[in-house]
Amino acid sequence: MTNTPLELPAHLDLGQLIFDQAHDLRSPFNQVVGFSKVLLNDLSADPAPVARKEDLEAIYRNGQRALLLMNGLIDIARLDRREKELDPAEIEIRALLEQSLAYWRKFNPASKLRTAYRISTTASHLYADELWLRQILSGFIMVVAQYVDRHAEVTLSVEEEPGWFVLRVSSAGKKARPFSQLDVQMQGYAGRAMIELQGGEIRRAEEVDNGASIEFALPQH
Repeated sequence: MTNTPLELPAHLDLGQLIFDQAHDLRSPFNQVVGFSKVLLNDLSADPAPVARKEDLEAIYRNGQRALLLMNGLIDIARLDRREKELDPAEIEIRALLEQSLAYWRKFNPASKLRTAYRISTTASHLYADELWLRQILSGFIMVVAQYVDRHAEVTLSVEEEPGWFVLRVSSAGKKARPFSQLDVQMQGYAGRAMIELQGGEIRRAEEVDNGASIEFALPQH
């Protein structure tokens, strides 16, 4: 019999660990989300006890949240290690806003928040990394949505000023107590880093009387 020593490290680079083990860290949450979604879809064909459906919905929501938090940690590790690669291209503005809202709704299927977007520019396209930008907008929606109740509205807007496109993510409605500073910190850090890596800047991030607003600018090319 050959004995193989186990490595029990005295020191650990958390960022490196998260980066190296991203697949295994995500895997359990993906399975929780995937299987609970399958069960919910099966229930849609037959009447089921309300309590059973509510339990499955709770599993699904919490699985989604755990997956989003883990994705956030992985993104932060990659950003800190400069492992996320920029891939800029021409992006259709209207499609960007629609897809960002759809992406957020996908991960928040039970939300009653109304969503809208406004475009105040004659330009039809901007130049940036499309995947990063959708992720930034979806993350900022998560942040501002914390400050309002479930019947409020979240709006994305784009306007133009000399040399810049200015994007704003805002919520408006009845105020609610913020439920997670973790979301603000993680999404704020990752969003700011991805904006600055594209030559952009955060202009304003604030709680307002009826919600919250985050405004940032990306350079025109």
